[in-house]
Amino acid sequence: MNVRLSVLMVFIASFYFSFVQTYPCLGQHSPKDSLFLLAKNEEGSSAKEDTKVAPIPAIEAYEKEKLAKLKRNIGKRFVTSPTVNPAEFYESPDDPGRKLKVKREKDGFVITEVVKNRLGTMNFYQVKFDTGQTGYLSADGNYLEIKITEKSLLPIAKKTGPSKKTSSQLKARAFEAIELVKNHTTLIDPATGKKKSVEIRMIEQKSKSFPNLKWGYEAKQIGKDKYRVTQSSGEGAGPPLVRTWIVDLTTTDVISENLAAKEMYR
Repeated sequence: MNVRLSVLMVFIASFYFSFVQTYPCLGQHSPKDSLFLLAKNEEGSSAKEDTKVAPIPAIEAYEKEKLAKLKRNIGKRFVTSPTVNPAEFYESPDDPGRKLKVKREKDGFVITEVVKNRLGTMNFYQVKFDTGQTGYLSADGNYLEIKITEKSLLPIAKKTGPSKKTSSQLKARAFEAIELVKNHTTLIDPATGKKKSVEIRMIEQKSKSFPNLKWGYEAKQIGKDKYRVTQSSGEGAGPPLVRTWIVDLTTTDVISENLAAKEMYR
């Protein structure tokens, strides 16, 4: 029995070794197969890279058409209107978190340019307000059209011919010129390092040196969008001190005209 078992084991062992020698590469890849697979992988990756780099004409055409459509709004004028969802303006196209605080509830502005943020992912209208502020309004997703529909922004039609301004319009423009003078900065306060406005200087004079001081302003139009603003101040005895400024509402420039006004800036 043991002899038969031994013979059988020897036979199995001999058969196994002869099988391995006959098929030495069973279950393994030959070097030629590996090189073939590597070449195929490189071809596949190269094709993918070419696909990523190659421009897509349809997208380029769409972006050009979109930009052209946005630029058609350059030069259009609007007025902000207080509503439940007012239009939002930003101080910079690269920081939508910093919203621009518009000085007046109903403030006119004109679209001056179409710009992108630094990453090139968003479009904005650059706008110039009548008060001199510069802000940015979203130009993507038909935001402008939505706000016009909601009446948060009211379009102002271009004038087709010469027309006389109404009395209320003239008063509003004169008031705007006076406000620009009141808020115009003069000297730097050595204590705070900040500039003081014309109106703040007058208030300080009254509180520190002239308790009976009174003053008032008057604006007179001297040209298209140009006004001469006069400030008269005094304590009631003797002639008032008169200061004058020239104000350009188009550029919001304020220039002191007479010597008394210039003294506030020295």
